[in-house]
Amino acid sequence: MSRRAAAEAVRSKVVGPSPPVRTLRALLADLPSAQVRGDASVLISSVCYRSSEVRPGALFACVPGSRSDGHDFAAEAALRGAAALLVERFLPIELPQVRVERVRAALGPVAAAFFSHPSRRLRMVGVTGTNGKTTTTHLLASIFRERGWRAGFIGTTGVRIDDRAVPFPRTTPEAPDLQRLLAEMVEAGVDAVAMEVSSHGLDQHR
Repeated sequence: MSRRAAAEAVRSKVVGPSPPVRTLRALLADLPSAQVRGDASVLISSVCYRSSEVRPGALFACVPGSRSDGHDFAAEAALRGAAALLVERFLPIELPQVRVERVRAALGPVAAAFFSHPSRRLRMVGVTGTNGKTTTTHLLASIFRERGWRAGFIGTTGVRIDDRAVPFPRTTPEAPDLQRLLAEMVEAGVDAVAMEVSSHGLDQHR
């Protein structure tokens, strides 16, 4: 199974809180320099960065990548029912659009706002570095449990939400996936999260 297929399979199996619905304007509170074209009161029911995952009501983030540019898939996202686009340049598509300097950098704050900033309701510890991230993160999760806290874990060996294992193919999930996982941890009553933070994830503002 490819990494992309594995990620999509995991997302389909994760059972979390009911998806929220926000206005586009509400997602932009931490992006004061964002430029909006169109109706900022449109309702958003999900935040996506792959056109294949777009469902009606989604905000589609046009993430430029090393192999492809999400802007090239905006028309497909619109056909799938996207309600709005997050872009680095306005596109000739009849949808509300939010233009930012870097979509990747904006995607984290937007996803956090969509899920009501779940990290603010958790004790978060991130571990980065060349070696020892996994061991250190597991040790931290064990310390949390010894303290009597419900622990969350995100890292190379997968994701744990209290005592439930959730396989995940990336050390640092993409921003919408990460915020979804954190929201599920809040819903499950998790108190503290130990998380591996890869240099690649930091560079991509996840």
